[in-house]
Amino acid sequence: MIRRWIVFLAAVLGCLVLCMAYQGWLAWLLLNAVLALPPLSLVLSLPAMLTLSLTPTGMGAVPMGTPAALRARIRCPLPAPVYTCRLRVTRTTTGESWILSAGDPLPTDHCGQLLIRPDRCRVYDYLCLFRIKLRRVGEAELLVRPLPAKTAPPRDLERFLARGWQPKRGGGFSENHELRLYRPGDGLNQIHWKLTAKTGKLMIREPMEPRRGLAVVSLDLSSTPDELDRKLSRLLGLGGYLLERELPFELRALTGDGLRIRYIAKPDDLTEALDGLLRSEAAGEGSILDRPITASWYCHIGGEPDED
Repeated sequence: MIRRWIVFLAAVLGCLVLCMAYQGWLAWLLLNAVLALPPLSLVLSLPAMLTLSLTPTGMGAVPMGTPAALRARIRCPLPAPVYTCRLRVTRTTTGESWILSAGDPLPTDHCGQLLIRPDRCRVYDYLCLFRIKLRRVGEAELLVRPLPAKTAPPRDLERFLARGWQPKRGGGFSENHELRLYRPGDGLNQIHWKLTAKTGKLMIREPMEPRRGLAVVSLDLSSTPDELDRKLSRLLGLGGYLLERELPFELRALTGDGLRIRYIAKPDDLTEALDGLLRSEAAGEGSILDRPITASWYCHIGGEPDED
């Protein structure tokens, strides 16, 4: 902007010299036209300067280590004026912060939520002689998700397996059934017609499901970025292992907002719980191991490199 003012002042000085040398009406008219350019540019540019909006875009969720770059979307009902801006990127879990420009690669080497906020945004008039602060700015996020770690079969998992059978809630298909007499309220599609004809009594094929105890997986959302990567990768690997075997579990995580508890019964539950942890701040002092936990099967996920 300073260079443009220097060029403008040089143009004014040239017009003054021209007026002094020739003293004609054309030189005087040219001087007034040059002097009128800054206020005219400001008046014409002000509506666009006030309505211009800037929002980071192209965000979403990517696996850890995937290249991702910043993009900015501008909206303006008039021809967009020149603007300058830098973007502040903050990793929520660790509090790390970077100053980047549009097009710069994002730090996706560690998992976590990256908050992208425009910072020190300025918008100029069409001649770039005046500038004001750009106030219509938005923010966005990028979730950097961990890659699932290879998980060995958990120890003592047989203690968590079916210890009996119970009627399946809501009925439906099941490989295991129990035969019993018909009771009011049973569906007609459950009637075992061959056995009913044989015994002379209404017999029901009731679908059964395993009766399991409570499985709990816990972790502390704290420590270094490398340890957090290992913890969340192990959570993703272990959770996928259990869900593949139709073993739901309860996830307990100690974060900066306190203890979070989520029941995980399907892959979408695990993804939502993981995204919630990525958006959380790290826990302070203490550990979830200091709290009593009652479960049929329990696993605490740590961040040590050689942990099984």
